[in-house]
Amino acid sequence: MDLSRILAANIDGRTQNTRYRQSQLQKLQSALVEHIADIQDAIHADSGHTRIEVRAEILLALQELRAHYSCLSLEKDLSAEYRIAQGKDNPDGMRGVGIVYIVPSVHTPFYSIISALSAALAAGNCVVLELPQTTSLLPALLRSVLPDALDHDTFTITAQRPDASFLSKALMVVQTGESYAGLVSPANLRVVAIVDRSGDVGQAAEALVAARFALGGRSTYSPDVVLVHEFAMKPFVEAVITHASKYLAGENGEVRSLSRKSVLLETIQKDRTSRVLVSGSNWGVVEVQDRKSLLLRKKVDEKVLLVHSVTSLDDAIDTNTETLAATYAFAAPSSAKYLTQFIDAHISWVNHVPSHMLVGPAIPKDTPLTQTRYTKSQFEVPRPQILKPVPNSTDIVLGNTAKADKLWRGAIAPLPSTKQRPGFKIGFFEQGIITGGLITLGSLIATASTLGYYTWTFFRG
Repeated sequence: MDLSRILAANIDGRTQNTRYRQSQLQKLQSALVEHIADIQDAIHADSGHTRIEVRAEILLALQELRAHYSCLSLEKDLSAEYRIAQGKDNPDGMRGVGIVYIVPSVHTPFYSIISALSAALAAGNCVVLELPQTTSLLPALLRSVLPDALDHDTFTITAQRPDASFLSKALMVVQTGESYAGLVSPANLRVVAIVDRSGDVGQAAEALVAARFALGGRSTYSPDVVLVHEFAMKPFVEAVITHASKYLAGENGEVRSLSRKSVLLETIQKDRTSRVLVSGSNWGVVEVQDRKSLLLRKKVDEKVLLVHSVTSLDDAIDTNTETLAATYAFAAPSSAKYLTQFIDAHISWVNHVPSHMLVGPAIPKDTPLTQTRYTKSQFEVPRPQILKPVPNSTDIVLGNTAKADKLWRGAIAPLPSTKQRPGFKIGFFEQGIITGGLITLGSLIATASTLGYYTWTFFRG
């Protein structure tokens, strides 16, 4: 594997030029549009997704490419480049990381690749895309389309992962959940939905059925289990069965093929810890009855919706002790706040499922949610340029005694007051102590009054 061209192009820095980046994105978009019909057919053949789902994946990918292209401005970049020459600081100076290595997700790979590739190109990087040799049609098509569209010196596709010496020079974009430093999507973590009795049970059922059954049930953000309050379980299951029934028919209303069977469903039918509520040829809704069942710890990649009963919000929280990829909370705002505060998830959505998030990789760990799956800044490193000295720094270090003494007194001065009066606020425990004291005092007064009355009556008699 010869990656010397990528290393050389990274050294010469040609990708930092704004016009070059704009040109690369333009060529990429033109090539994708030119082969759009072939791309649609390849995705449909590889995934079995409906034509609507395939079109949605391509649409979202092209929207991401357009968004990254739109953020590039030659005028702004030139202004930042010449700030120092004009006697100004450039504190927010940025440049590309250099080399980006992309390991794409097997789920909706077209969107997964284009979302990362377009962001990396916009930031001014050389890119290596990993596409192993398979019988799938889309990888073979992309091996033909992408290298013809992009600069051979700054972009390449590899079937095998390079050695550690090369990877150490690159920013890893790993969408498969493998353990690497870089932008890693938590693809192996579970997604849990909670439906409280205070929430809209019908809305929750419709949204969660769609999220579980869309795109073959293989999305990272499809709910792996739905925890339902016991008082809401019956109406929730009834609503789920109603919404799931449409999956008995195909895309155009025809009966779906019975050839593909669900491996998970076949396993569950032999499992005494759960029961199938309703099912089709390759989909089903299953109630997990045993809290110790391994199904409640499983990452599901089929069109099988698992539901399990909980007794309270705290019971739902206690059921989830590991970090989750995401949480869906269908509940009143106050209850949803409580759930999402105490369940550790990389992201939480309240009373809705964002359907566009079902396409592509999970948001990389410990990165903010933005309008695009990846941001240009995630593929950049800070390179500030400072012309003006920081005020007071010279006085402190190099010894202007008078100013340094003044700054010293300011540094050791007490911090500003919070302006909260001591003991003014009565908390939960303080209120309990006061209530208990009043009850005890009332009892003592009542007892003393009763004894006094009988004593007075006795002596009077």
